[in-house]
Amino acid sequence: MQPEIAPVAVVEVDSGGLLERFRGGLKIPTVSRQPGEGMDTEAFQAFRAYLAQHYPRVHDRLELELISRHSLLFRWPGGEPSLPGTVLLAHQDVVPVDTGSEGDWDHPPYEAVVADGYIWGRGSLDDKFGLFSILEAVEGLIADGFHPRRTLYLAFGHDEEVGGGDGAVQIARLFAERGWTIALVVDEGGAIADGMVPGLDAPVAIVGVAEKGYMSALLEVDGMGGHSSAPPNQSAIGILASAIVKLEDNRFPMRFDGATRAFFERGIGPESSFGMRVIYGNLWLFEPLVLAMLDRSPMMAAMVRTTTAPTIFHAGLKENVLPARAQATVNFRLLPGEKGDEVLEEVRRIISDERITVSMAGRAREASPSSRIDSRAWATLAETIREVFPEAIVAPYLLLGGTDSRYFRDLCDCVYRFLPIELEPDGLRRAHGTNERIPVAGLVDGARFYRRLIENADQATLDSDESQ
Repeated sequence: MQPEIAPVAVVEVDSGGLLERFRGGLKIPTVSRQPGEGMDTEAFQAFRAYLAQHYPRVHDRLELELISRHSLLFRWPGGEPSLPGTVLLAHQDVVPVDTGSEGDWDHPPYEAVVADGYIWGRGSLDDKFGLFSILEAVEGLIADGFHPRRTLYLAFGHDEEVGGGDGAVQIARLFAERGWTIALVVDEGGAIADGMVPGLDAPVAIVGVAEKGYMSALLEVDGMGGHSSAPPNQSAIGILASAIVKLEDNRFPMRFDGATRAFFERGIGPESSFGMRVIYGNLWLFEPLVLAMLDRSPMMAAMVRTTTAPTIFHAGLKENVLPARAQATVNFRLLPGEKGDEVLEEVRRIISDERITVSMAGRAREASPSSRIDSRAWATLAETIREVFPEAIVAPYLLLGGTDSRYFRDLCDCVYRFLPIELEPDGLRRAHGTNERIPVAGLVDGARFYRRLIENADQATLDSDESQ
């Protein structure tokens, strides 16, 4: 059962000022580009100047270091330097708006329009909400005379959407080189989800304790080419299309363990209706039933299998010419314990067509190790969530995507992924798609959450404190 949390005083937040500060940040298009596509450095410089203007206390009190020219690392030294620190992560960059889709938005993606109770704009959810909520919390704490015991770090990468190689990777390397110890890391990832689980009426605060791995396979076919008036029995496009169909028809097997099992057994199970509580509490018997239930939802199914997603298809230049080559990229999100080369071999086995060359596109990334859910750091985070969202059930889960926090897992075994916002049912789709938005009321909750988290982590005796 979820622990009872004593009511806490509600901290006043300048909601109107926060809204305008947030809107101004959304209007600066800090778009990530793939290597070789060119980076809009002026946008990131303008965003950095904007933060300095609107959060003067943070910039005056905390030490600021630029990493790889654009990532920001703030450090607020604690009164007890031997204590391991708290690290709060967010990222400045946003994904591009798909060319040609601008007209599909209800409101322009970089105008930060407030309408229908929402703030609309690219980056509103992913992840400028987290960044501004953190800065708002720290600015308020400084104004109220707060002095931390343990050192607080704010790490805001500039390239999370393209892998974090110049941002979070370098920041984590800096921690290791300088010997800075960490008790708790919190990044984006989970959220408050409602109506997600059958048999459960309460909202669920899903907290990522591990991330799936990542791998893409490149499929290539060399055909004869020629004029479309005399096509072969099967063209390069046809051969490749058949392979894609095979992959989609032969999905990877389901596996119910680790963070996903804990989600049901330790998270939502004890809080569910009686019938579902019996099922979730006896997975040794009802596992096949639960897996069948999860398979009905793409998001839930992705928690229990390595997923297959064809994402790019290249073939043909002219309508009356047969392409000499066809290529497809298929993306896989790997369950913990599965390796990229093993998945690649399974792809070859499923396709079983010597006319198709299968290779790895780039490098594979294995799933992250799972963080502890028996720690005082976890208990502190769960307590903070319940203080701000008292109706929520806190549950660990396996994050389907990737975040900058994975680079900190070797430095700390208490790395968690959670955004303090109530996520609408199609919120994940909006994050990288059309009509990204957040509820206006969520801004105040975000600022209050990070303030309480900083205070609670500072006052608590966390697991790694005893080793210092």
